[in-house]
Amino acid sequence: MLRVFRLLISGTPSVGKTTVAKKLAEMMDCPYINAAELIIQEQLYEGVDERRESFIVDTLRAREFFSRFLRGIKRVIVDSHVVDVFPRRLITKVIVLRIHPIEILRRGVARGWNIKKCIENAQAELLGTCLFDALSFYGEDKVRQLDCTNRKAEEIASEVLEALRGKGMTEVSIDWLALVEEDKALEILLRVEREEAIPKEIINKLIS
Repeated sequence: MLRVFRLLISGTPSVGKTTVAKKLAEMMDCPYINAAELIIQEQLYEGVDERRESFIVDTLRAREFFSRFLRGIKRVIVDSHVVDVFPRRLITKVIVLRIHPIEILRRGVARGWNIKKCIENAQAELLGTCLFDALSFYGEDKVRQLDCTNRKAEEIASEVLEALRGKGMTEVSIDWLALVEEDKALEILLRVEREEAIPKEIINKLIS
């Protein structure tokens, strides 16, 4: 394994980044960093989006901070769904975790997040937003995606670890949009523009 290795675990909120990243850090005996917690701690945000109940990250300030912060750490697992707050040169590999969009919706609702936020996250996963952002910022050579649907964190972390040890990671193509025609729940999710437009019985059906 490389002497200097900084791995970014990314993906849509509720995909399981934190659980997988912590498990992987434990297996590799290296530090784990939750970027969102550091951003809040260091106040690297421009304000708060009250509607989405989330912080608006100051990307430039965050990137300057992580440039200094990560430079002194040789091996680390970083967890973040915002990929462009890290300098490209300091990130060795990016693993984007993917999971069925309806599971993203279910998990968000189970956490007590507002429906607007849950739907937006599920739609982002449906459209592959996190993967697109990672590929756009880091390029194809550094980015891999992994389908985590119906899989345990230990299994996922083990697969990533084996890949890092040189055994490679199976290339997969994940396109949830290709399932829309045969999956009614995904079709409904794709068409939703506002949470007010969704009857409660539809929400219950989506997450049941």
